[in-house]
Amino acid sequence: MKKLFLISSFIFIIIASLLFIFTIVPKQENFDTKREILLNQLYENIEGVKEMGKYKCCIEPPCTMCYLGDWIWDDGSCYCDDMIKNGESDKVCPQCKKGIEEGKCTSTDGGLCEL
Repeated sequence: MKKLFLISSFIFIIIASLLFIFTIVPKQENFDTKREILLNQLYENIEGVKEMGKYKCCIEPPCTMCYLGDWIWDDGSCYCDDMIKNGESDKVCPQCKKGIEEGKCTSTDGGLCEL
């Protein structure tokens, strides 16, 4: 009877471990994979809007804040570089401000890449 109990306990532990491995671990990989795909698509979309002339970001990599409509422009465009050119660097989005502070400014008027 003890042997049967030990064997069934051992089998239960193995099955529980396998269920854990095959349910928890893939979810994390799935999350990471989905996140990577989403970020790649986001930057591809931003590049497409750049080609249309509607995304004039002042940092590289470009901000995502403007594209997502979380700043002044709500149509997926960015004109932070124009703000710098107009001497209004105080009006760039917070993500661009942080990028400028970190030395990521790629403004076409680089002399004004200071806050």
